[in-house]
Amino acid sequence: MRRLRTLTGAAVLTVPLALAVFGPMLASEPGDRVFPFSGDGVLGTDFVGRDVGQQVLLGGRSVVLVAVGATLLAYLIGVPAGLLAASSRRRWVDELLMRPLDLTLAVPSLLLLILLAATAPPGPLTLVGIVALIGLPEIARITRAAALPLAHGPAMEAMRLYRETWWRRGPGYVGTGIRRVLLADAGVRFIGAVYLVATASFLGIGVAPDAADWAVMVDRNRTGLFLQPWAVAVPAALIICLAVGLNLVTDRMLISGAVPSPSTPPAPATTEDREPVSGPLLHVQDLTATTVDRTLVDGVSVSLQAGEILAVIGASGSGKTTTARALLGEVTPGVTLTGTVTLAGRPVTTATPPVPGTAGYVPQQPAAALHPVRRIGAVLHEIARHHAPGDSRIAHRRAVTAVLDRVSLPADRRFLRRFPHQLSGGQQQRLVIAHALLAHAVLLIADEPTTGQDALTRNDVARELTKLAREGIAVVLLSHDLHLVRAVADQILVLHRGAAVEHGRAAEVLAAPRQRHTRELLAPPPARPVAAVGEDRPLLRVTGLSAVHRDGGRRREVIREIDLAVAAGRCLAVVGRSGSGKTTLARCVAGLHPARTGQVALDGHHLAAHLDSRQPHELGAVQYVFQDARASFNPYRTVLDQTAGPARRLRNATPEQARRTALHLLERVGLAEHTVTQRPDRLSGGELHRAALARALASEPRVLICDETTAGLDSVTQHGILTLLDDLRRNLALTLIVISHDRDVVAHLADQIVVLDNGAVVDRGPAELLLTHAHHPLTSALLHTDPATAAAPSNP
Repeated sequence: MRRLRTLTGAAVLTVPLALAVFGPMLASEPGDRVFPFSGDGVLGTDFVGRDVGQQVLLGGRSVVLVAVGATLLAYLIGVPAGLLAASSRRRWVDELLMRPLDLTLAVPSLLLLILLAATAPPGPLTLVGIVALIGLPEIARITRAAALPLAHGPAMEAMRLYRETWWRRGPGYVGTGIRRVLLADAGVRFIGAVYLVATASFLGIGVAPDAADWAVMVDRNRTGLFLQPWAVAVPAALIICLAVGLNLVTDRMLISGAVPSPSTPPAPATTEDREPVSGPLLHVQDLTATTVDRTLVDGVSVSLQAGEILAVIGASGSGKTTTARALLGEVTPGVTLTGTVTLAGRPVTTATPPVPGTAGYVPQQPAAALHPVRRIGAVLHEIARHHAPGDSRIAHRRAVTAVLDRVSLPADRRFLRRFPHQLSGGQQQRLVIAHALLAHAVLLIADEPTTGQDALTRNDVARELTKLAREGIAVVLLSHDLHLVRAVADQILVLHRGAAVEHGRAAEVLAAPRQRHTRELLAPPPARPVAAVGEDRPLLRVTGLSAVHRDGGRRREVIREIDLAVAAGRCLAVVGRSGSGKTTLARCVAGLHPARTGQVALDGHHLAAHLDSRQPHELGAVQYVFQDARASFNPYRTVLDQTAGPARRLRNATPEQARRTALHLLERVGLAEHTVTQRPDRLSGGELHRAALARALASEPRVLICDETTAGLDSVTQHGILTLLDDLRRNLALTLIVISHDRDVVAHLADQIVVLDNGAVVDRGPAELLLTHAHHPLTSALLHTDPATAAAPSNP
């Protein structure tokens, strides 16, 4: 169907373009003028008695050439201006570029045409410049808005950290990311240019008012529409063909194989509107998901009653997320679903997804589910209005406040006016859960809801899931957090390479797993190795470090006066509640966030506060593994190419050497070559976590900062990465700074622990001491609390 639509668009577009190019060659010498709007000739005559057929053949070139030239000129200037404004990290550059354009936008286009007509000499080149000038501000604004999330996101930061060239960062990444927005705008912009050309002709700019021009013909001949309709209908049809054909052709570039939505979306359903369902709320039979050369899910069957919690566990890449998305009628492009899924008595397919409000989904990467340029409060209130349209505004505000309180987020105006990128990863996760709770879903699918969460918040999540189940909501929990699974699950489904290898009541599976893969997943963490021998002299020293975040027009202090010291071959674990400043501290050390005060020194050498001011060898010496692994990868290049980049850029390795290094490191973290030669969207979240670690190791760093590196990984993979990190620091004297909410990770790796609260150090000491005898109550709550004791299982 898409190919037919593209071919139709190309055929429709060919007609006016061919007439514009070859029409003047086919036109004969102009004859004598006759009576206006008469029937002489094939198409009659126009308002001044000229042959309409001849005017059609002659009138396309000026329209097409001027409109195309003006549109191209506007994009050639507007797109670079918007990209520069979006990518600049200096606010004055953005202001300097965009404020004059905003003033131009404030002037109506017709008034601008009149002003320019009075000062500019007439002619087609002048018309091209004027039409381009009118469209340029809007193009620049659209480009800037589309490019902002990409130009300041984790993927761009990773490319800066690895010193990627400006070509790959700008046109290669940001340009590719916004191309669909620009293509969608191009069709509308081109037709707008056509009508501006027609308007300008009457102001003495460009073509004369009686010239052979399609747009002019439509406007001047409309007074005789009923006398001679061809004089208006034919040029109007050709202009419409330009618009429709161009949009159909560009649509082919915009469509990425997404699953079509139903033609008539159903109305949102509230909890009161839903009919009670007898039997299982969710029933899945022989669910299979396949690609051309791979089976992602193989014949999964499961039933879930209202008020039950099903935990789906398995190694990274075992098909958990694919299964969860299939329950919502969603698939990745290129994936085919078979089998049956029934939710609340209604079949779920790619063409008939669940009724809006029936199912809520908490994705593994929360940033991908949050609108990057809308404020938190606006989105929450919109969700509340959508799912309770009859309630008052006060009721909506109360609902939002209650939900934010349930997920331990503030509800004050200052917080609600923030954007998602101003939140920590844990806060983003809780905000997505709040979205699902506001929808009053009967089924909640939670994909790693405790990834990147501290122990206190994980306990809150466990209590919330249990509470939801007791209220009659069915929960499908996809998690590698076995503490959470033990605390809340009624059923456990174990997946291995897409197949269900074990399924049963949670107590039975946890007590006596039958399959080898289940036993490996449930195995306890490895014993803490003998402490690594390291130097006493600090390799990395942080002194008096303070940093701020912009919060609207104000600056908010995030960390203040922090002192740290880590010796070579040692590991420092930084723990604290979500939003306490851990990630900001790590980013300051890596140069990703400039510190307001303080210094970072590596082996006695002071490092620049900003990574752009650091030398390549300094960047290679201090590497950072991002918390949101998927967002830190360029989606348009293969994982292998991106993993090899640091070796090429920071160690001056040849392309072949860098490739061999990348393959070796990727193999060490458990990724095969056939997996990493694909783009990031073809890998699971756990696989991308491992690839991010390999990418950071490619530059042979002396200090490795791991921000929740093992979050979202199954226990087998997590144990492998912990063992790898421990081997690296032993064999290479690699210094580790680990940010983690996982007590097992801290216990396995850390020599020293630092506890942050509200941006300040509240506790510190040797790991052996703080893991057993905490000095501070927060340390005890973070490192000594098990979700299994904080939330009773929902099963009787």
